[in-house]
Amino acid sequence: MYSWRVTKYDPVNRDTDGRYLDDQEWICYSEVGKKVSLEEYQETEQMYVNAIRSFMDEMGLEQAYVIALEQWKDEVQKQNASEMLSRIWIGKRIPLEEIQQLASLTLRNAIWCKIAFKRQFFVHFGYDFYMYIGAGRECTKAIDEVTKSGLFVEECASPYQSS
Repeated sequence: MYSWRVTKYDPVNRDTDGRYLDDQEWICYSEVGKKVSLEEYQETEQMYVNAIRSFMDEMGLEQAYVIALEQWKDEVQKQNASEMLSRIWIGKRIPLEEIQQLASLTLRNAIWCKIAFKRQFFVHFGYDFYMYIGAGRECTKAIDEVTKSGLFVEECASPYQSS
């Protein structure tokens, strides 16, 4: 399985242990209006959502399964997502559109989830706008698309991968 870390963080600003060193960078949806404008936040969020789509397109996938899900009720309500999430559960097969909605909610700290399709594909979310994507093949076209969008794609095992 190939695995990548997909982020908005330029690897040039990492130390030898991989820690990101620019403490001026915004890292969370709660910083909208403080460290980042809503417009910049939404553009960045859309790049992450598009990255998932690029990898799924290259893998020929239109759906995947929710394999982990946690919700924070107050944040879910703030995002007006209660109704949509009432139809989502661990093990449910969901189409790309719902995967994109889950990604947005995760990036906005309303939920946390892991998405996968058999042993061929996964999306895991970490803290501070870290996203991990795994695929059963190299996905060079997706990597190129995501990189051109402004995100960085680095070979990296997901710390959220179960053995």
